[in-house]
Amino acid sequence: MCEYPSRHLILKAEAHRSSDRQRTSAQVLLQCAAPLHSKHNTNMDLDLVALTGLDEQTPAQVAKMYEEYNADPEALKADAATLREWVAMQPHLPKLTEKEDQWLCRYILACKNSLERAKKRIDYFFTVQSRWPEYFRAPSIEEGVAFAEYCHGGPLPVLMPDGTRLTFYRFTPALAAEPSNMNWMMFYMLSLGYVQLQLTTDKQPLRIEVVFDVKNYVMGLNTSFVAHFNEFRRFIKCLQVALPLHVRRVHLINAPSLAVTALDKMVRPFLQEKLNKRIVTHDSMEALAKAIPHYCLPKELGGSMDKTLKEITLTWAGVAEECEKWYDSRKWMRADLELKPDKDFNELDGTFRKLLVD
Repeated sequence: MCEYPSRHLILKAEAHRSSDRQRTSAQVLLQCAAPLHSKHNTNMDLDLVALTGLDEQTPAQVAKMYEEYNADPEALKADAATLREWVAMQPHLPKLTEKEDQWLCRYILACKNSLERAKKRIDYFFTVQSRWPEYFRAPSIEEGVAFAEYCHGGPLPVLMPDGTRLTFYRFTPALAAEPSNMNWMMFYMLSLGYVQLQLTTDKQPLRIEVVFDVKNYVMGLNTSFVAHFNEFRRFIKCLQVALPLHVRRVHLINAPSLAVTALDKMVRPFLQEKLNKRIVTHDSMEALAKAIPHYCLPKELGGSMDKTLKEITLTWAGVAEECEKWYDSRKWMRADLELKPDKDFNELDGTFRKLLVD
């Protein structure tokens, strides 16, 4: 079992920072996270409760999820076997075993209990893994800690009352000062990784809300985003066609006009209309508090969680490295593009917006 990167590690980092002011914060955090580097979880299914402290859905919330999708657990198992058999008949797709049935159940549920929609999503999942493998890997501990200096974020541990997972992202003042340091690929890779890790157990929700704090979105960061725009387009394709995820709402806070313009001109055109309508801009923290219970929010946002955003970010940075072998064990989950009947991947340009789970 992997060790959870507990609070005492972060306190240890703070103690080192106080005793040796000459070392940079990144060096301190690397020392804090170093014990995680040599330990890995080799199982396909990861215990996210032990690794990150994520709440699981209650039995009542799980039952409600099945009810919403008009799904029966036993019937879903049979459908998963049917889907696995269908995958086996596709010449370009890898062969699955019963070990993957739970994962297939998640896909079917997310596709509103539709086998036909699940077939398309599974095909696209294996395809994007082959087409853009750089989006599907574990970062090194050095990469994760360095990125945490410029962007805080990740799934928050406390579920919302209906069992929805809240995910938060914030650009730091350090990034505003040096926007050229933004690693957009790391941002996209970690975001996709969060989704995949949450899908490893049926007690994790299939529905999320996302909060973006864009106070530090400056012109230099906007320039960087434009320069790496193709990375964004591929990320959106991966997210919207390949991963079973319901985005219930996106909250934008502390948004300067520059960030709103970037959203309207560069992001919205690639989102399904239904998701576009779910993007909400809050003009104050009080407005956000009306939409999200305070106990689900970290301290910096007036919440009552016992962790800061930075601590949560470091927890996820540790998990990414801890799960390196888990990522490696999934490298076989790729399509053979040479055997794919329709090798024109450009078809996704016309279909990916239609497949976003609603």
